[in-house]
Amino acid sequence: MYTLYPDHILRQADGARIPLDPDNSDCAAFLAWQADGGVADEPPGPTLEQRAAVLLAGVDAHLNAAARAKRYDSIRAAALRAGYPGPFHNEGMAFAIWMDSVYAKWYEVLADVQAGDVEEPTLEQLIGMLPTLQLPE
Repeated sequence: MYTLYPDHILRQADGARIPLDPDNSDCAAFLAWQADGGVADEPPGPTLEQRAAVLLAGVDAHLNAAARAKRYDSIRAAALRAGYPGPFHNEGMAFAIWMDSVYAKWYEVLADVQAGDVEEPTLEQLIGMLPTLQLPE
């Protein structure tokens, strides 16, 4: 009948969003229903797409942190050096290859999760699955 969110109540019959205000008649009806033993549903958790976006942001942060450790602004700035001859070319190639292999692994893991072949990893587990950066000496 109802789904209780932290900031509102959803009446399932008509999709009405009811404010958590006991002076509101719909909220009062909900509270009476609850007092009579009604148990509201829990709100649904984030979708796989939403959870994947959070994991991808963590992968991006992991890549950027490695590039910043070598004084680049971001992984993209580090990888960009691969396109230019000069003292940073080889390092840029290493960053570019690493970035591509990390994203390839991420999409492989995501496909396996979507297919139901593996459990969805935590960000820490996912980072542990990713290739490591191999910079030139």
